[in-house]
Amino acid sequence: MQYQEIENLKSDFNNHAIHISEPFDYVRKDLFYITLSIDNSSWKLLIDDEYGDFSRTNKLINWYLILAALESYRETEDILEWSKELCIEPSRFLDYYKNLDKIYKEIEHLLGKIDAQISSYDYSLRTGVMKALLKEKLD
Repeated sequence: MQYQEIENLKSDFNNHAIHISEPFDYVRKDLFYITLSIDNSSWKLLIDDEYGDFSRTNKLINWYLILAALESYRETEDILEWSKELCIEPSRFLDYYKNLDKIYKEIEHLLGKIDAQISSYDYSLRTGVMKALLKEKLD
């Protein structure tokens, strides 16, 4: 079954030179940094990978996790809410959080509206679109 959400994620790779590094600087097993490069710009981003989905071979799931992290930041009220969602100590991530608005706007400027395409509900419940995304490979 084809999902438009997955096709939309693929289109970002067709329209931009996107590179996602291997995870580094682990905060916890499920929370780590990656370097995202789009065209000629790069950023260090904190990724929440609750289900251990980050993959060496599936760029689309990694892309989804990045967009979901950016959406999560945008949807929270402040650092207290954001850090509570990630179960982290706010003071330890204050500098990173302060820089997130700038990062978000720079990425949004390149991509247009940031949209992870797949809801956190579908991600958590592992619905059909998430199962398909986990199996998907870029050509």
